[in-house]
Amino acid sequence: MPRLPCALAAITLAAGTAFAQPVTEPAPLAQIRDEQQLAEALSAITQDPSIPVDAPATRALAQALMTEGVKQLQARSYDQALANFLEAYSKFPSPKILLNIASTLRDMGRLADAANTYQRYLLDPSTGAERVAEVKEILLRLDEQLTILTIRVFPRGSDLSIDGGPFIAVGSSLLTRVRPGIHLVRIRKDTATSELTVNGFEGENKEILMALKVEVTPDVAPPPVVDPKTPLPKEPEHVDGWLITGTQYASDSGTGRERRVRSGTQGPEISAIVPRFDADEDGQVLAFHEPAPRISSGVIAVLRIDGEGRGFAGGVGFAISRARLEAEIMILKSDSTGGYLGLRYRLMTGWLRPYVGLGMPGFAYDEVDETGMTTSTRLAIGVRGAAGVELMINGHLSVHADLGYEHFFFIDDPLIDTNLFVPTLGVIGRL
Repeated sequence: MPRLPCALAAITLAAGTAFAQPVTEPAPLAQIRDEQQLAEALSAITQDPSIPVDAPATRALAQALMTEGVKQLQARSYDQALANFLEAYSKFPSPKILLNIASTLRDMGRLADAANTYQRYLLDPSTGAERVAEVKEILLRLDEQLTILTIRVFPRGSDLSIDGGPFIAVGSSLLTRVRPGIHLVRIRKDTATSELTVNGFEGENKEILMALKVEVTPDVAPPPVVDPKTPLPKEPEHVDGWLITGTQYASDSGTGRERRVRSGTQGPEISAIVPRFDADEDGQVLAFHEPAPRISSGVIAVLRIDGEGRGFAGGVGFAISRARLEAEIMILKSDSTGGYLGLRYRLMTGWLRPYVGLGMPGFAYDEVDETGMTTSTRLAIGVRGAAGVELMINGHLSVHADLGYEHFFFIDDPLIDTNLFVPTLGVIGRL
């Protein structure tokens, strides 16, 4: 009997420790490396019967968009992954997709956008109870680093814009999270406009009033007759802003579920990639077809190293890509000036891209006779064979290295080698 209080104390302590454990975050789909497990996880999301669809094919389309989005996320192409997730959500508005959108935004460093996405998840009536506590804990941690901005408007039904984002009709108030710092809020109603600079701090709940001067004029004509059967436009009384701050996203109204990603803050919109797939009549994906490689063209810079350590040459130019094949056009510069035309063929098109290459380097050099006097300028043309590997950093940047052997023709100067071992290092910036 004397041990009973100790046992109860131990049980109480254990229970307290269990309740004090930190909440784990939802595991992102990008961490699932097994394709079969990934397909099952995505199918569980898109086959959720609580999410209504107009046609069964919509479920298969959403799964295809999500599958490609996860692949892009694993390749660290965050903008493209986000574009795919947002397109999948616009087609199939499952709150579970919002979790993947939010985690992607966190990986991109867009904490305010991620927090607003978690808030949208919590407000969605279709959200189940299984992860609400987890998401609330994540949101509390994010809110410690952000400013929660509440904007009240006058007159009712004014349009608000934050940091150049879309104008959104607001009945009385708008709430959104923004990064700490200075923000520009604009308001308009009919022809009246105004703006206000707001400074927010970490962990601050900031409330502001945006008001316009309204001129009241006497009626000079009777009001128009309105058909009572015609519904009047009604803006939401309260708006929870989601991906509306700044110009990184595009949308038609800012109040629906459709959002599109821009490249940078003012760049073009990034279209979602939809892989080819087969589906049955119930919207179940049966198989995916390997998509054609999508590698864009860009600019290239290389460093050519003399295999015997006598020096190096630099080169800049263009890389023109067509699926696995890429053409290179460069200007080369060392002690002399030259150029390079080449082709490379990639054996693989993922983040690791081994390749073989064939090209034609050329240099203009000064021919020297036996007396040491320059006699004329000559052109040396060669052929190059190489093998190497390209490593994709993200969708717009990659590095490569190869080992090459070159043989030059039309060289009469005995002081210049006609056979050279030339390794190269390079970087490619893609569109």
